[in-house]
Amino acid sequence: MDLKKLLVVLCALVGLACGAGSSAAREQPAQAQPAPVQRPQPARDAQNSVELGETVVLKTGDTTEVASKDVSIRFARLVSDSRCAAGMVCVWEGEAVVELTLAEPGRGERTTAALASTGRGGRQAVEFAACRVDLVAVSSGGDQVTLRVSKA
Repeated sequence: MDLKKLLVVLCALVGLACGAGSSAAREQPAQAQPAPVQRPQPARDAQNSVELGETVVLKTGDTTEVASKDVSIRFARLVSDSRCAAGMVCVWEGEAVVELTLAEPGRGERTTAALASTGRGGRQAVEFAACRVDLVAVSSGGDQVTLRVSKA
């Protein structure tokens, strides 16, 4: 038997063996699967409030309140995004700049801040009303940010 025929026969046998194993597995009675374990996640999506020391994920236009302070944080918009697209080879990694609106309604104060993902073209954190807000990450599409809120 020549080498090509031998390889064809071996491939056919392997294919049959794999097929037999998968059909045998389907014939076994289904066993109850344990419930998946839910783990706490450090970043929360579109939550109404955040505690000092926690991270929060906000989509464009979302607002969160700092629970122990009279402060709200809103992800207003993506100002610019020069980051390298996935799968591309770039000379520079680029930078995303986002605009946040911070307000202290009880005192009637409000400010906007532009935060940069790398800190090269601007700052990565802002302090407002005894709170510090750090830009942790910007999604690849620029439509959501991860922020860490801490005591200033």
